[in-house]
Amino acid sequence: MIRQNLHSHSIFDDGQSTLEEMTRAAIDAGLTSLGFSVHTPMPFPACWTIEAGRLPDYFAEARRLKHAYRGEVSLYCGAEWDLLSQVSLDGFDYVIGSAHHILVDDEICCVDNTPETTRSYLSGAFCGDADAMAEAYFLQIAALAGVKAVGIVGHFDLLTKFDDAHRFFDPDSPRYRTAALSAMDALVSAGKIFEINTGAVARGYRKTPYPSRALLTALCDMGGRITVSSDAHRTEDVTFAFADAEALARACGFTDLWQFDGRGFIPMPV
Repeated sequence: MIRQNLHSHSIFDDGQSTLEEMTRAAIDAGLTSLGFSVHTPMPFPACWTIEAGRLPDYFAEARRLKHAYRGEVSLYCGAEWDLLSQVSLDGFDYVIGSAHHILVDDEICCVDNTPETTRSYLSGAFCGDADAMAEAYFLQIAALAGVKAVGIVGHFDLLTKFDDAHRFFDPDSPRYRTAALSAMDALVSAGKIFEINTGAVARGYRKTPYPSRALLTALCDMGGRITVSSDAHRTEDVTFAFADAEALARACGFTDLWQFDGRGFIPMPV
C-alpha cells in the first residue's frame, strides 16, 4: 500500500531541511513515497520561492536522491505552482496548484503572510468587505481548473489561515459559501484532487486542516477526490497529524485517498 506525502518544502525554498533530510524523515516515518514540491519563482521578489537559476540544481538533487534511495522510498520531483508564477511546468513529476495572493487591479494581496497584512488588505483593497475578498480569492482558485498540468489543489481555503484567532471571514455567509462551492465545482469538474493539508495546524495557526469540515463534506457530496499532505517545512512534520486528517476524511464520507504512483493518481482505501 502506498503511504505518501506529496507536499513538502526544503532549503531550496522556504523549508528548514535539505531534500535528503526530508527523505530520511519520510523513511523513518514509514512513508513509501515522498514528493518534493518546491515553490516556483514569482514575477516579483519572493523570499519563499526557489530562485529560477537554482531550478537545475533542484532537479539534479532530486534525481540523485531518487537513485540513492531506490528500494527504500519512492521520490518524486514536484512543484507547488502559484497562479501568479510564470515558470514552465515541464519536467516536474506532478504539480500542486495554489493561490497565495489575490490580484486586485494592480495590487497583489498576500493571503497567508500575517494577520496584520490580511487586515490591511481587507480594509484597504476590499473596503472591509470580507465576502468580497473571499469571492476574489475563490474566483482565482477556480482558475486552476484550466491549468492542465495541475493535478492537486493546494490548501483550498488558505485565506482562512488566521481565522481561529481573528475571524476575518464568515464561512457560513451565503456569499462566501457560494464563492467557495462554485470554485470547488469547477475544480471537481476538471478532475482536480484536493489535499487535506495539515500544515497550518503544525505551525500553530489552526486547530483543523484545510479545507474546513463543511467544505470537505460538500466536496464528498460532489464526488471530489482527496489526498492527505502535511505541507512540511521541516523533518518533524513530514507526516504531521495524518491520522487525524484520515479520520476527518472518513467522517466526511470519503472512502479513498488518491495517491501518485509515478504515472498518475490511483485510489487507496482511507
